[in-house]
Amino acid sequence: MRLENLKKCKYGLTHAGTFHADDVFAAAFIKIINPDIKILRKSEVPSDFKGIVFDIGDGEFDHHGSDKMVRNNGIPYASFGKLWRAFAKKLYGEYVYKKIDKKLIEHLDLSDNTGIDDSLCTAIAAFNPNDDGNGDKEFNEALVFAKEILERMIENEQKNYEEEIMVKEIYDKSLNKEIIVLDKYLHFKDTLPGTKAKYVIYPSKRGGYLAQGVTVSSDTIELKKPFPEKWIHVLPSYLTFCHSSRFLIGGRSIDDLKMACEYALKEDNDDR
Repeated sequence: MRLENLKKCKYGLTHAGTFHADDVFAAAFIKIINPDIKILRKSEVPSDFKGIVFDIGDGEFDHHGSDKMVRNNGIPYASFGKLWRAFAKKLYGEYVYKKIDKKLIEHLDLSDNTGIDDSLCTAIAAFNPNDDGNGDKEFNEALVFAKEILERMIENEQKNYEEEIMVKEIYDKSLNKEIIVLDKYLHFKDTLPGTKAKYVIYPSKRGGYLAQGVTVSSDTIELKKPFPEKWIHVLPSYLTFCHSSRFLIGGRSIDDLKMACEYALKEDNDDR
């Protein structure tokens, strides 16, 4: 199905009975694309049904057949993942498409395909009724919940993408490429790992300033250069805080944080 056709659909159809995060989030995504569509839940697809069908019927957006579509990392697509793959890139661009697939959808798809525990899937499952009702009312309640999550994630990742562009511009203009100073916190975790930057200084919402270590890549928590280990036990007078994981320190001024970062850069790896 083409995006233009989905926007014109009057009806969407998924399976009846117990619902899961996959069909709930799939329905939520469809409602974001087409707010006026009505989602129906049936035990089988009527022969004369006209609309989008998902998580049932062995069609384009079902995933229960033997011929499974699998990501490069081996995680199979479920219905939500298939819908996201089909439409999200055109709607939101490559950055948002990849980020939300990795942060959210991969986990839901893996759980739905394998039964592995996932906390969000457990939360959605809790909406299912405890009585013999058909669950349509509860499905719609879960849909509203899922739609709010997905809309906020899309908005956040769009903002992150814009901030990453700003960070790249700041980095390019910075004389010191290892210590980057920001006027406010900006998302930098996708841009700076591929540069010479090792620390980022920015204002703290609690007052004062923070300095954060830059990771080796955007897919890891491994730091290029953690802050000195001794700061966990004995904090320098010009600092107010050092996280036990050595990725974050706090101070009262930019100058204090610059001094700390410059000192950390000179520290030998064996004396951290």
